[in-house]
Amino acid sequence: MNAQSGLDALARERMRSRVLGSLRPRRPTFADRALVAFEVLAKPAPYAVRVIAIGALCIATIAGATVAGADTLPDDPLYSLKLAGEDLRLTFALSANDRASVQLSIAEHRLAEAEALATNGRDEDALVASSTYSQQIAEAAAELAELEELQPEVVALAAQLDDRFNEQRSRVQLLATKLSADPATVRASRILQVVAAPTLAPGLSGVQRIAETAAGVAEDLASQTTLAAAPRASPQPRAARAAEVVRRNAEQARAAAERAKKNAKNKNGDNKASEERGDRD
Repeated sequence: MNAQSGLDALARERMRSRVLGSLRPRRPTFADRALVAFEVLAKPAPYAVRVIAIGALCIATIAGATVAGADTLPDDPLYSLKLAGEDLRLTFALSANDRASVQLSIAEHRLAEAEALATNGRDEDALVASSTYSQQIAEAAAELAELEELQPEVVALAAQLDDRFNEQRSRVQLLATKLSADPATVRASRILQVVAAPTLAPGLSGVQRIAETAAGVAEDLASQTTLAAAPRASPQPRAARAAEVVRRNAEQARAAAERAKKNAKNKNGDNKASEERGDRD
């Protein structure tokens, strides 16, 4: 009888331990936190509070995308996340100055990708990355062309763009020379040579000259599409998509260069009109 009672007591203690163990708090998972966040955002709240909360969530997404995909290349699982983070950064860049800074950063990422892809002999991907680099440089220069040139922050960013553009082209030329010695990367080296080859566009100055030069590079790269893709074993649809992206980049870069020149022309006209009014006074 005592043994039976002892066994019953032990069984009851085990059952009690299991029940209490299931009630102990556990650490919340990422899914738990996300669910709580969306429940909070779904509840009625002052407009400003909801905007701040959504903004904080977007900033966290941008930061996560930037860190997670910083060194990824096309076809890597996280590459699309990297591009999405860049798009969000551009969305939150409200001023021309901020947009130019973001576009310069994006251009540098595309150029680093182009160098890595060319080194691996991935011609089509290197061509697309190089083309996007040139397009982003042209866009950044066009954004700066819209601003008042004498503003200190504009002067500093324009000088930074000019310095980096020249440094990047010199660096790419060295890599192109190195890759040209290897039959596996000779076509990729020709793509990089297009990026590095041109002198700055004559007859222009400042950011207008950078925009025109970058647009010329993008257009020259568009002519390289068949050269890079023809003898390769990549599927035809992939080559067609690459050609379309490179063509679109060239068009956008040309539009940016024309916008930069138009802004410069308008500024010159305004300055001339101001001088004439001063002479009359």
